Amino acid sequence: MNLTRLAAATALPVLLAWAATGASTTVPASGPIAAKAVNDAIGASLRADMPTALSTLKAAPLAEFNARDTEFRACMLSRHDRSAPPYLAGTVADPFARSVLELYQRYWWQALRDPAVRPGEETRLKTDLAALLGEPAPTPTEEAFEALSERINVELRKRGFHPLQGRTPPLYDLMLWGEQEERPYTVDLPSGERQPVKVFVMDAWVSRGWAHYTSCERTGAAGWAKPEGLYAVRSSYGDMKGENFQVSFLGHEAQHFADMKRWPDMPAWTLEYRAKLVELAQADTTREKLLDRFYRSQDDEPDHPHPYANKRVTIEVATKLGLAADADLRKADPEAVRRTARDVLIADTQRREAEGDAKTGVTKPDAASEPAPVSRP
Repeated sequence: MNLTRLAAATALPVLLAWAATGASTTVPASGPIAAKAVNDAIGASLRADMPTALSTLKAAPLAEFNARDTEFRACMLSRHDRSAPPYLAGTVADPFARSVLELYQRYWWQALRDPAVRPGEETRLKTDLAALLGEPAPTPTEEAFEALSERINVELRKRGFHPLQGRTPPLYDLMLWGEQEERPYTVDLPSGERQPVKVFVMDAWVSRGWAHYTSCERTGAAGWAKPEGLYAVRSSYGDMKGENFQVSFLGHEAQHFADMKRWPDMPAWTLEYRAKLVELAQADTTREKLLDRFYRSQDDEPDHPHPYANKRVTIEVATKLGLAADADLRKADPEAVRRTARDVLIADTQRREAEGDAKTGVTKPDAASEPAPVSRP
């Protein structure tokens, strides 16, 4: 996930950890053109670029899609290639929660189609959310929307939900779940630091955010970091013992947690860049899938923190290995890639500490200090 620093009310911790539903080993793979189309469509979805996602899926030969990917393609076309947004919140029993989800889904659907309409759709979202509380539209400031979001959250909590609103760039987001449990962990980071964290394991989902909605539930946030601890989507991690959890969640999110405490003003893309280096430094059995994800979603825009960080990580690790910037790290020596990712992360930390020392005379933060509230999901 991406982190934008928001006030606590709207703080959707950046979608720090992402999960993609793995392909079944018992189903034949889609043909190469269709498989690439699915990967490219998911990547475009994570960039909130629905026109590209749809055109990519339509251009691939239908006969090449296996059953699972055919279902994904059909869902994407049914959900997004239409003249009006679909109604998807009907299974939510609580009327207030259902209304909130309907407003967000309508906003996501419109905002995904054309970046030019997003400002107007954001205004409409805020106006309609205020109307649920019988209030006038909030003033056009982030602070006013944060306050409104918290009043909405209070109502949702009264109904037994755990809500989180904020911005997962580039869109406003809604996470809403019904159950959670707390677990303590201590995470060994590549720098040698041991980071104690609380993990809140979440279940009974109502909304897993715009990326989950956009991709027909094929991918989405699997966890995030907030000042009080880490949040994990239980269904994304199975028995919570494999690398998907130990590395791509705990390692990734614990690095966020440590960085937010040390550098509370660190940009979202930088938080993601450093956390993704942790994943690459520690991944073994999930290494190829991890790099598949990094290569599938890349961008040159820092306001898209995850794809931008993916590109920075692959380029910098390849360059440090003496390879071309566009070299495929999936073909490089795994141990060399892990070692180099760790070295790049440690060098980045040392540079930041040196810069802090030059500016303030302080290189180490107060160990007792709390991380500042993340301004986003």
